[in-house]
Amino acid sequence: MKSISDSQLKQLQKLGLSKVQTQLYVTSLQSGVLSVLELSKLTKVNRQQIYAEAEKLVELGLYDITRKQGRKYIAADPSKLLVIAKGKAQEIDNAISELNILVPLLEDITSKKQSKVIVKYYEGLDKIKEAYNNELDKSKNTEGLCFAGSLDHIYEYFPSSYWDKWNRKYVEAKNNSKMIVHYSDIAKQAANDDAKFHRETRFLNQFPLKVNIDIFHNIVLIVSFEEETAIWIESPVLASSYRILFDTLWKQSQAFR
Repeated sequence: MKSISDSQLKQLQKLGLSKVQTQLYVTSLQSGVLSVLELSKLTKVNRQQIYAEAEKLVELGLYDITRKQGRKYIAADPSKLLVIAKGKAQEIDNAISELNILVPLLEDITSKKQSKVIVKYYEGLDKIKEAYNNELDKSKNTEGLCFAGSLDHIYEYFPSSYWDKWNRKYVEAKNNSKMIVHYSDIAKQAANDDAKFHRETRFLNQFPLKVNIDIFHNIVLIVSFEEETAIWIESPVLASSYRILFDTLWKQSQAFR
């Protein structure tokens, strides 16, 4: 009899099945018609819990009941799993359609009520990626400005492959950007992709920043990779001030040759 790995069992849990429900269903597939007592002996799960979980499997259509020799359960054909998965996919599609209508309404409410500066903190490298994903969501048909500083330092935490994927998504949203970096061979190599990423990169000889600062719309995103911290600030005044600072340094910067 073929065995099923733990990772494969977890795929069933993605359908919304609990760990115990997964155990019961697979055990029944392997062993046929089983009573609660028999299921308990095979799975080492107490009978009271099996009663509750087995009935949920009946509701899902993954268990059928036979009364030939008392109340026993038999697993439904595995193809039923695909039916459940397609049903959940349809539910998600419906939810997305409804959210496409609701989100603009919620954003409109937010913009009317919002008057204070908003500051959000992200801690940990995974959360920093979340902040950059949020930047992608917010950036549409806009020009972003970036104080990148030392790309050598940044690549120690997020490699060039990460930025290639990020920049492709950024360009797909019809954005362009300007970036000021500290001069290095890595920075010069990155500048070679400017045309592909709708970007213009310039350098300063003494600009080894160890933070990355992005300005887009009325938002400033400040990231310290070494400290694994990002600060997201929504402030028209702050964003405007950083733009002035960027423009001043941009005039002093040089294009790569």
